[in-house]
Amino acid sequence: MVIKAFPQERSFLLWNQNDFTASPWEKISMRVAEKVAYTPAINAVDHKYGEIVVGYDLNKWLMSGIGFRHVNSNQFNGTWKIENRPMVLLNLSGNIKDLRLVLSNRFELRTFKGAENHYRHRQSLSLTLPKLTEWGMQFYVYEESFYKLNGAGTHLARVVTGVKALDKKHFDMRFYYGLQKLKSSDIWFTSDILGMNLSFAI
Repeated sequence: MVIKAFPQERSFLLWNQNDFTASPWEKISMRVAEKVAYTPAINAVDHKYGEIVVGYDLNKWLMSGIGFRHVNSNQFNGTWKIENRPMVLLNLSGNIKDLRLVLSNRFELRTFKGAENHYRHRQSLSLTLPKLTEWGMQFYVYEESFYKLNGAGTHLARVVTGVKALDKKHFDMRFYYGLQKLKSSDIWFTSDILGMNLSFAI
């Protein structure tokens, strides 16, 4: 994900993601998603993407998958940077009493028009607390970091906390706050994020 940073300013972003998951077979799932990030200070879309992921449950605690993401990043000069991103996923999950832990790994080949292509590893560790009600109110927190494998190292990190406000069999709604650090030209820029995710499943 490529996000425009504004020197010497702490930016604020609004994120919205909508996704749909289908499980046509017992161990195989297919997920499509679209996401838009908006910068209120300048009344403009920061970036947007669409993706498709196919997952396979190797067992009850290990999932593998492949995916593809198409990203458009606003350069705020009348142009958009285009990125195509094949991905490979490997996620481990488990429970400690009523707590849910998920360790996610994603390996990406980021290809650009007019910019250097590179490989990247994204890792995330999430913790989900027990439900407070039958219909939802389930708090969670996760951290994620992105490491470029072309020698640039870690360039993006986030800590996110949120609540699954509604959790039904075929639908859930989440609200969250995130603190993001993005490295550009050896300077780390900070962003505050407010987001909402809507998920549908069959």
